Amino acid sequence: MLTLSIAIVIVGTLFVLTGHARKAHMDRANITAMKEADAALEANSDRERAAGITYETAEHRRLSRAANEAAAEVPFRYGGTKRR
Repeated sequence: MLTLSIAIVIVGTLFVLTGHARKAHMDRANITAMKEADAALEANSDRERAAGITYETAEHRRLSRAANEAAAEVPFRYGGTKRR
């Protein structure tokens, strides 16, 4: 009976750990996507500023929307806007 209890604890622990690892991997992928979206928005803003554009263009709004959507998938403690 003790062996069965130990086996159940081990299986449960492995289940929790693999779920946590998968979630951490998804968080890292979402953080990378958010950083890429922010970088694209900043690069576009720099180009528009250098060209003398002082208003929000359609491209700026599109990139801003993409950056906000990417940030919504990242937990707040990693720089995103998602509250758990």
